[in-house]
Amino acid sequence: MKIPGVEYKTLCKYCNLSNDLLIAEEDGFMVYAYDEPFNNGHVVIVPRRHVPLSELSIEELYRALRLIRKAEATLRDVYHPQGLNIGLITYPHAAFHVVPRWGGDVSFIKVFFNTKPIPETPIQYAERLRKAWGS
Repeated sequence: MKIPGVEYKTLCKYCNLSNDLLIAEEDGFMVYAYDEPFNNGHVVIVPRRHVPLSELSIEELYRALRLIRKAEATLRDVYHPQGLNIGLITYPHAAFHVVPRWGGDVSFIKVFFNTKPIPETPIQYAERLRKAWGS
């Protein structure tokens, strides 16, 4: 039961990404710089609605794929990666991750210390990608 006048917030990671990380909002989806990046330029594309993959319509899935393609083009323009990984979180909130990759981007630091040095903060690379997104 919800109490009228009380604002309820979800604990969903994707619903609570900072607006500082927002790159674009298009077609009912939000494109963010991911707050726990694997590499520079790691973006996540999430539907504005908090729904699992199974509740997205075919039209929404098509729009998500168009945004993934746009993210790929933007990342190639800005970072010139050797490749990209695209991953999908299906539940409880559908999320599409696009990660630029380079040869040797996993080093002993990750293996031994479970950490990874990233030369830019997500807020810094969000700004770079925001500028390149519309061009």
